[in-house]
Amino acid sequence: MWMPARHNALPFAETFPQALSLLGDPRPAMRVGALYALDALGEHNHRGRQAIVDVLCAYLRMPPQPNDAAVRAVAQRVLTDRLRPRQGRYWSGVSVDLSTALLAEVDMSGCRFDAGLRLDHAVFVGQARFRGAVVRGAASLRGASFHDHAWFERSAFHGPANLNAVTFQGDAWFGETTFTEEAGFASAHFDGHAWFAGATFHGPLHLEQALFRRSVGFRGAVAHGGVGLAGTTFLGTARVSRRDDHWNISAPGWRVVVDPDNEAVGQLLWIGLPELVSGSTP
Repeated sequence: MWMPARHNALPFAETFPQALSLLGDPRPAMRVGALYALDALGEHNHRGRQAIVDVLCAYLRMPPQPNDAAVRAVAQRVLTDRLRPRQGRYWSGVSVDLSTALLAEVDMSGCRFDAGLRLDHAVFVGQARFRGAVVRGAASLRGASFHDHAWFERSAFHGPANLNAVTFQGDAWFGETTFTEEAGFASAHFDGHAWFAGATFHGPLHLEQALFRRSVGFRGAVAHGGVGLAGTTFLGTARVSRRDDHWNISAPGWRVVVDPDNEAVGQLLWIGLPELVSGSTP
């Protein structure tokens, strides 16, 4: 397994192409060595870090090869390890594009994405963990598919967050998550339970045409920028709570059925817009 010498001035122009060539080696051990070589190379070549991250992402976007699972796991681990802020390890300022990637049991908890995150049409096999992650640029997960539970608790999106048309086959947890700008879940499918309790939406929250097959909880959530619920379908209960003198989640055509045992909580119910109920044309 080839690895470069570890010293303070690794020759990027020489070592980087060597590592790239070994990523195509048919032997898994050589590919693993190439990944660790790229990781070591970035320690002392700050200007080359974005190129290294781009290579790691490109590798994960490639179709999986036979006997490739262990190599892909190393690529995920090398990438996420460099995205967690801690002394001497964090690579700041890099952008991450994992669009269409196949990610298995990915754990990006505590990662910080200074220049945005793209996961459009990515496929997540096994549980996906983003607990406490921070995205400082735009985040796009449009059309992504989560085959198991997705954990986003206490994460923070400081730019627009596009989760339109995402499919959550397991439970989706967004408790205490902060969305500083627009949050889009339009046409998303939630096959498991969805949890937004305590989340804060500073910009508009788009749930138009979203489908919730099981329960969804909005208790304690705060929506400052309005909520779009046109065409939203709740097949299970959609729990909301009072905030001051109004309900925390509301939209035209929806009313809240108050819980008989607790007047501070209730369930969203579609009653239709007045013009639809009366049969008048708009």
